[in-house]
Amino acid sequence: MNRSRHQEVQFKVNNVVWQTLTFIRNSMSNGSLKSKHWRGVRLGVNIPSHATPRRSQPLAMTITWKPPDQPWLKLNTDGSFNESNGKAGGGCLIRDHSGRLMVAFALPLTAHSVLEAELLAMHHGLVMAKELAKPIWLEADAEQAIKLVEGKEWGHAHIRRTMVHLALHKWHLTLRTTFINREGNKAADLLVKMGLELSDRQVWDAQAAPRGLKDIIRMEQMGIPNIRV
Repeated sequence: MNRSRHQEVQFKVNNVVWQTLTFIRNSMSNGSLKSKHWRGVRLGVNIPSHATPRRSQPLAMTITWKPPDQPWLKLNTDGSFNESNGKAGGGCLIRDHSGRLMVAFALPLTAHSVLEAELLAMHHGLVMAKELAKPIWLEADAEQAIKLVEGKEWGHAHIRRTMVHLALHKWHLTLRTTFINREGNKAADLLVKMGLELSDRQVWDAQAAPRGLKDIIRMEQMGIPNIRV
């Protein structure tokens, strides 16, 4: 509690004590309160030395995946790295303006960090997106990776080869990039979990996609949001 706040509390407490003592004195003078009524009673007031911290309340917000405008295609990517076993994986999917799946894939990656896995997933996704000859909207839940792609820095030495590939994609593609919270990137998150368990890349179209992936895509087509706390 700061000094001014402490003084304010102390003033209010002193005022209450003064009013109480005045009431007792007046009651004794008119005979309504006698000494035997309050014999042994001790008035005590504890003034806190500091403010009790307030617990922060959880804030809930809705995260909604949004389709791109025509003629853009949206590429959602995700990458993961497991430090315990050194495995890395990537997941990507491309959807059109209606939210319809065009192609999705999951693959194992050779990476040494989560950041490198995220950047590699973006690279592989853009390689596939380039074949569709449309403007590409790259979206991912890796804020640091997005900032690297948008900026002019090359990052640490172990990611610079991948950064060169991404720079070439920026040169040859009509590309925009955005960050989305993980709750809005659930489809790519599902794919990356599959990529961690694969020994080779696996590709799906809209008909052959896994059931869980189809369910997520359908919900996002309907505009159903996810809750982030």
